[in-house]
Amino acid sequence: MQVFKNKVVSIRYIMRNSKAEILENNMSGTAVNYLHGSESILPALQQQLEGLEKGEHAMVYLPAASSKLTDDFTFDVVVDDVREALKEELLLGYPVQQSPLHCPDDCICYTEQTT
Repeated sequence: MQVFKNKVVSIRYIMRNSKAEILENNMSGTAVNYLHGSESILPALQQQLEGLEKGEHAMVYLPAASSKLTDDFTFDVVVDDVREALKEELLLGYPVQQSPLHCPDDCICYTEQTT
């Protein structure tokens, strides 16, 4: 499945500034989930991830001028997963926890109500 609008995408990345200093690195950690097309991450970053598939790697360059940023940034990105968004995620504009089976005891997870 490819990264397109209304897909929930999981990414890991290394973010560097114009001096090649690492600002963020979650390559060894938990992936970041976002709803593609919701602008929950920079639109310029989303645009360059569009069309990628699970397991693909990309080097993304975001010049300050194109993204209204204060510096140029590069992202070394790995797409961990791509899936269809749930209807609730489309309404909310962000991913939700899908299953209480993966939820810690003190968590209140989203579950679909049926009546």
